[in-house]
Amino acid sequence: MTAVPIRRRSQVDRSAETRAVLIRSTIELLQTVGFAGTTTAHIAKRAGVTTGALHHHFATKDELMFGVLDHASERVRARLEQEEHISSGGTLNLSDVVRHLWEVYGDPEYWAIWEVIIGTRSDPAMHPRVVAHRLETMRTVLHPWLERHTSGEGTRPEVIALFEFMLIAVRGLSLERFLDKDDAYFDRNLKILADLVGQRLEALAQHDFVR
Repeated sequence: MTAVPIRRRSQVDRSAETRAVLIRSTIELLQTVGFAGTTTAHIAKRAGVTTGALHHHFATKDELMFGVLDHASERVRARLEQEEHISSGGTLNLSDVVRHLWEVYGDPEYWAIWEVIIGTRSDPAMHPRVVAHRLETMRTVLHPWLERHTSGEGTRPEVIALFEFMLIAVRGLSLERFLDKDDAYFDRNLKILADLVGQRLEALAQHDFVR
């Protein structure tokens, strides 16, 4: 029997894996000990690497924080690109959209993003960069997706504004987790949100049709 050769991982693969472990460890620490307690020493220990190895991949704590923000952006992109969001007619299925947004923004993992945003609020150099990163995610991830799946040039800005409102509501609802609300509470409010946004979208579509 011919032996199957063992495929060795490339340096690129190992580097990507280490970066992923460091980002995951950073997210876990942000969730449990907060921004101030998430030091590079603690991150390295949790990831099982030396601080030297950590700084080889991320020169500073700030760079690691942006790695966490990039990870969150990619999660949003992956969710939005799933086919379940779009019906066969090309119309947004609000229940699916709200549910998938909740799976990202309502996940306790997203608390790490709030920790970065709030934890850097007194840093005049870092905080504007964090805010700009989140706005860039809206511009490059959310807006293009909406434009691909909405019709009517006249109402498109209103649809984007409505979608941003939906994000605000979902993110705000996620903070209710700190009050130990049960799943039924979140399901109920997510349904209300989908119904309200759906009604507004129908009104916008009708207005665009009449014009």
